[in-house]
Amino acid sequence: MSNFSLTVLGARGSMPIDGKNFVRYGGSTSCYKILADDEEIYLDAGSGIVSANPSPKTRITILLSHMHLDHIIGLPFFVALGQKNRPIDIYAKERSGLSSQDALDRLISPPFWPLKIGAYPANVNFHDLPQEIFKIGEVSIETMDGKHPQGSTIFRLTFGGKSLVYATDFEHTSKSCEKLANFARDCDLLLYDAQYTEDEYKKFRGYGHSTPDEGLKVAELADAKKILFIHHSPCRNDDELDDLERKFSARNKNVTFAKIGDEIFL
Repeated sequence: MSNFSLTVLGARGSMPIDGKNFVRYGGSTSCYKILADDEEIYLDAGSGIVSANPSPKTRITILLSHMHLDHIIGLPFFVALGQKNRPIDIYAKERSGLSSQDALDRLISPPFWPLKIGAYPANVNFHDLPQEIFKIGEVSIETMDGKHPQGSTIFRLTFGGKSLVYATDFEHTSKSCEKLANFARDCDLLLYDAQYTEDEYKKFRGYGHSTPDEGLKVAELADAKKILFIHHSPCRNDDELDDLERKFSARNKNVTFAKIGDEIFL
């Protein structure tokens, strides 16, 4: 039987946070580890990737939804980059006329950081996301564009007859939700950006994020089997997230709010 699992390494949005009130859900920004037999795939490289402990037996791939700081800030500290000749593939969509490598080199380079990612001991290969479906080993990868300032990429990963959809930094409109629901149709797990409550969203419309209420609508339209709410507001503490989880799991028993260390088997 194939092993296909997701581990939450970081589910916080916008910026890292710490303190006694941010323990259960964690304060690290976006990073999710996917294991698909011998493939080790990371969804984003926020500060959560710092705690990753890659297996020496897997092939490592990093899929970046976009280049905003909270989604790449942990990359220079990813332990596998220090492993000599370790193959690491990084995929991101070309945006603002910059390839994946050029975009990362703008930030992760002197004088802001001592060296570029390509100068680490690992053997790093950069890839611009193809338009068509592509494969990493036996994992099939599909993409669609999300509604977010400067854009974001939503991923669908399929392996062994199971699929998950990673929809972070996604702002809802009737059109974007319909498109996402079609893209996520019949998925086993939907990760959905739920940074704001409905009241908060009124103040932050246009910032590129969504709400659990809209996430439920998308999940129901898509007939997703499970929904994991992610990209928690840095202002929202553990108790507040517990309250939200109780509220929304009462509406749909398949709802969970991502907690640091959560492991989900598909």
